[in-house]
Amino acid sequence: MTQHTHTPTDEQLSALDMALTGQSFKIVAYAGAGKTSTLKLISQNMRGQGLYLAFNKAIATDAQGKFPANVKCQTFHSLAFRHVPRNITAKVSLPRTPPAKLAQELKLAPLQVERVMDGIKKPVILSPSKLASMISDAITTFCKTSSSYPAPRHITPPSWLSDNDKLRLQELLYPAFEYRWQQSIDPRHQGGIGHDVYLKLWTLSNPIIPADFILFDEAQDADPLMMGTLLKQDKQTIYVGDAHQQIYEWRGATNAMKKLPYPATLLTQSFRFGDEIADVANVFLTALQETIPLRGNPNQSSAIKKLSATDQKDAILCRTNASAMAKLLAGQRLGHKVALQADTNRMMKFCQGAQSLQQGKSAYGVAELAFFNDWHDVKEFSESSDGSDLKTWVRLIDEYGTQTMVNAIGHLADEQTADYVVSTAHKAKGLEWGRVQIDDDFLYDINRQSVKISPEELRLLYVACTRAKDVLDTEKISDLLRGLKDKKLIYA
Repeated sequence: MTQHTHTPTDEQLSALDMALTGQSFKIVAYAGAGKTSTLKLISQNMRGQGLYLAFNKAIATDAQGKFPANVKCQTFHSLAFRHVPRNITAKVSLPRTPPAKLAQELKLAPLQVERVMDGIKKPVILSPSKLASMISDAITTFCKTSSSYPAPRHITPPSWLSDNDKLRLQELLYPAFEYRWQQSIDPRHQGGIGHDVYLKLWTLSNPIIPADFILFDEAQDADPLMMGTLLKQDKQTIYVGDAHQQIYEWRGATNAMKKLPYPATLLTQSFRFGDEIADVANVFLTALQETIPLRGNPNQSSAIKKLSATDQKDAILCRTNASAMAKLLAGQRLGHKVALQADTNRMMKFCQGAQSLQQGKSAYGVAELAFFNDWHDVKEFSESSDGSDLKTWVRLIDEYGTQTMVNAIGHLADEQTADYVVSTAHKAKGLEWGRVQIDDDFLYDINRQSVKISPEELRLLYVACTRAKDVLDTEKISDLLRGLKDKKLIYA
């Protein structure tokens, strides 16, 4: 987040005025628009004990150094950890039960289902380990909801199953899922749990948060569990975020900023970049039906230009881990020192899963590969319309081999000494660089008449393009920008 020392803007003073009324409200803060300094300004003028809530520990720790002494900076999890019995929280440090062992414990049997690929039905066996993984995932899903007890709907079957088979699978697995939840919250059961379990237990106890006022950052990314707990608090809560930076729908976030029944103040001027980059951001905001534009920093000059192969760049932003891996391998091959901001753990697991399938073994621990029998099946599926998201991975693994890819992750440069950073747009959220290049793997369909793109993809591009301070290279999405400016949008 850009920090700045300046006289507060009218928008920031308006947020302060609203805070001093004592009522709950929301601050809609566009990219780089100084939300941290606004919250700091509010904190300095508030009486009583405040609590700043963030999603991760690094942000909370960083904030603690910026806020006055009367404001404590914490994560939701650290708040919950203190108030849940020790015999439950101690289970976090116990070893987690692997899928194969969990399947034995829950007495799961193999299940045959059908998968339709390009009109042809193929039998697929869901092994006990795969079913056990689904039950573990269902615990995580349930913990993010505002539901008070596990239900069949919290089990997520493979997306390619027919609706009837999905319902059948949910009903079949529900008794084991319910039993597994009871094990998770039983202090005598020796299986390890995730942090989401004690957070869920804390919220089910209808806790009273010990503070006079609450500042909730990145509120657009909150799941129903967190929002439900905050809305029950009988105290002033200030929600801060940007509905257009909500890019975690797949993780349970529900765009809480838009749903909150409170008055709003706005922070629309970015301190990060000038008008040129703001103009690109506004193309996406307009497509998202936003009527209030983002304004650039009048004291910052920014440019939209193509960064050539010889130009220095600070970051390349991709949509997927697979494209980030492709850029990493290409850069290392040219002798560049490349840093990576991506889900490296997931990348490693994917490579290991691919290696297992190539050796005729199962890859049940990798969501994308869990339902394939061998690598040939993956290659065949990647050529179908449903499997296009695996195409880049298949090409890379066939071209480089899994070991080269694992080695590449093992030889990453440190961000401070790297020539540039390769990042996914998701991982880039909250970060900024001088010169940013947008990659060509974002999802949209374009022809003479129309642009098809989903609102989630528009939000992801808005996040990606607003990471740049000085130079933004949009060459690879120039057709999309042209189409959106010509008002050819159709939501996919």
